[in-house]
Amino acid sequence: MNNNSITLLKSKIEDLLEGYWQPDIWKIEDFPYQERLGNTKDRKVVNFSYIKNIYIKVEVKYYSSFGLKNEWWKMSSFIYITYPYLKPVVLFLEKEYPKIKSITEIPYEEILLKYKQYLVFSGKPLVKISERRERTSMYITTLKAFYLFLVDFYDERPEHEKDRWNVERLGISYNMSRRDKYINFENIKQSFRELVKRYMYQNLLVQQKITFSTAQNILKKVYLFFDFIVKEYPDWKDLKNLNRKNIEDFLLYVRNVEMGGRSYVKNRVPSDRHVLDCISNVKRFIEYLQDYNWDEAPITPVNMLIYPEDYPKRKHKIYEDHIKHIPNYVWEQVQENLHMVDPEVARIVLLMEATGFRVSDVCQLNINCLLYKHNGWWLAGDQRKVRLENHIVPISEEIVAIVKIQQKITNEILTIKSNPNNFLFPVLFGKNRGKAFSQSKVRNELNRLAEKCKILDKNGEVYYFKNHAFRHRYGMNLLNNGMNIIHVQKLMAHTSPEMTLTYAKILDSTLRKEWEKVQSSIRIDETGTIVEAVLSEQVEENGLELEWIRHNMDSIRLDHGFCIKSPKLSCDFLEQTLEPPCIKNGCRSFHVDQTFISYYNDQISKMEADIEIYKKSGRTRSLELIEPKLKKYKEIRDSIQYGTGILGLPKHKREYIGNERETNGK
Repeated sequence: MNNNSITLLKSKIEDLLEGYWQPDIWKIEDFPYQERLGNTKDRKVVNFSYIKNIYIKVEVKYYSSFGLKNEWWKMSSFIYITYPYLKPVVLFLEKEYPKIKSITEIPYEEILLKYKQYLVFSGKPLVKISERRERTSMYITTLKAFYLFLVDFYDERPEHEKDRWNVERLGISYNMSRRDKYINFENIKQSFRELVKRYMYQNLLVQQKITFSTAQNILKKVYLFFDFIVKEYPDWKDLKNLNRKNIEDFLLYVRNVEMGGRSYVKNRVPSDRHVLDCISNVKRFIEYLQDYNWDEAPITPVNMLIYPEDYPKRKHKIYEDHIKHIPNYVWEQVQENLHMVDPEVARIVLLMEATGFRVSDVCQLNINCLLYKHNGWWLAGDQRKVRLENHIVPISEEIVAIVKIQQKITNEILTIKSNPNNFLFPVLFGKNRGKAFSQSKVRNELNRLAEKCKILDKNGEVYYFKNHAFRHRYGMNLLNNGMNIIHVQKLMAHTSPEMTLTYAKILDSTLRKEWEKVQSSIRIDETGTIVEAVLSEQVEENGLELEWIRHNMDSIRLDHGFCIKSPKLSCDFLEQTLEPPCIKNGCRSFHVDQTFISYYNDQISKMEADIEIYKKSGRTRSLELIEPKLKKYKEIRDSIQYGTGILGLPKHKREYIGNERETNGK
């Protein structure tokens, strides 16, 4: 940007500094937003008259006024927190660049390097140690925020033409519980930056094939590819000449460059997962260029550039490393101390544990998320990761009460504040007003609680929380309480049973308990008569493997009993859905045990109530249909209180043999 355009934009800023914001001295008593004044103690004014460079003074005043008007800060927090870190930036600029007409005249990399040297010479820290990790100091973060604010102000191009895209201005949906709102292309080498921006424009904005978070993840890896290309072939302006040898060299390059590179992940040896992500994103990029015949696309087909063998094989993970759930002993400690965290955080935690919703989906629940049906209360919310709207899960009266408390609080605040997205947990004040509650705040509050109250893991160490572990806890609890894996899949909105199977680490105690239940069950013979049998006798009679029954018990559980028919065989009665076909047809693969008593009691009560209605209304035909069914259900209910047994199919009927294996039993 030349000096003339900066001068014009300086004039534009001056026009925005009207009224209270125009003078170099702002009187605290005249601050136009007295409700956001805060505790200013003995301060009477905010003084900018010390700034000699009139251009920098205007930029500082506009940045300060914009933040105060838009609730980035209260006046008190600006005076005591922001202003003390902004002043050293001004003094540094006047010392190093006294004649500039805008801070944006200087490349950020240059100004950052010199400012760090200035801070060291002045005895100011470059980093801050907090919450078990090293963070950039406020001196540097303030410089960055001030610089990027002005770059964005001066850049009047459409958002998708800039080098940093603000998702709030792109017109697409995004996760409002996260605070990272930028897609940053500045890590992509200049010679390929426009190509990558065009790729993102098509995929994210035009075709909307990927999400905002996916776009961010692609950029976190794909920049390494262009670093490599520019390093090896500095004259390349496209990828036409890319060949197999280049890909092999790139793989070697990735394995020898620190994982994360310029990002926050430093000093770590590249993992197989990192290499896999890098090569996968490069392939995705090349495929798109070739599929749409872009001029910059490699001439060599992608399948001749990248082979399956290039993808590192994922190592088999130990269950505990792969699925981290909140164990019961930790959850008990959380419940004992949950009153010590922010009340909104506590309510979000309880909803995560009770529903299995991802933290982002809980934070973005609609204020009208409660649904009542004839069979009880349900919580409704979008599952954004799988793009499923209005997914519902059953909830208890206790969770309903928690939701209603939050609804009341939010509605009371709405009398003075707006909630444009109708969130149950909205941010109603400050820089992020209108967005959803921050998911990182939930995690941070829990970890502070763990440190303060000594919430410990099995090794006696402080337990550090990840929000997603509550979802894992929900899935594990469902499976360990005997729920059918297909039902768990539906409740958790998984797109496939394989996803649900990652939770299927059934506790040994659960297996033993379910196995013992099977020892005392009843069956129905071919004539429909309820009979008893000993499990071991049934196993031997029907050629069933004991281990097969043991390990498949949860996956074959129905609402009204167990089916031990092999999944290789089709059900002869499946289409007969007026009532459970297993009972009506005396299916030999069906059996019931004591765990189903409550189901049969409920069904019997409903049928008895229906019979009373039919009798009063003279519905004879309905009575003829329901009374035999009621009799059968009562027989089953009464028998499973005492009987034992299980019935299966002969082995030759349960498994395919010979040509049947090739014809799928036909």
